[in-house]
Amino acid sequence: MRRTLIVPGLVAAVLLASCGGGASPDVTRVRDAASVEAGSVLYEANCARCHAADLTGGSYSGGIAPSLNRKTGPSDELLIEIVKRGRGLGMPSFATQLEESEIASIIDYVRSVQASLIDE
Repeated sequence: MRRTLIVPGLVAAVLLASCGGGASPDVTRVRDAASVEAGSVLYEANCARCHAADLTGGSYSGGIAPSLNRKTGPSDELLIEIVKRGRGLGMPSFATQLEESEIASIIDYVRSVQASLIDE
C-alpha cells in the first residue's frame, strides 16, 4: 500500500517538471560570463555537430542526438559526468579530450541558453 502512495506522487512530480511548470535551479543559477563565453567556443567545437548550434539536437551519422534546450532535467553534476563518460551507443566520452573545467564551461554555456528560453 505504501508503495502505491509514493509512486503516483513521484509520477506527478516528474510530469509537472516535464510540462514546463518551472525551471530547474541548475538552469536559473547565474553563470560566470567568462565561463559561458569559453563554453560557447568549446560547445561549437565539440558538441554542435551532433546537438546543433542552437541546442535543438538532430540526426547525425551515428544516430539522433537529443535537444539540450530543456529548462528542466539533470543536474549540472550529472551532465558533467555524461560528457566525461559518454552515454549509450552514440555519445562518446570526452574525458581525454577535455579538462573537467572545460566541460563545466560547456555546461555553463548550455545552461545560459536554457535560461534565456525561460521567458519565451
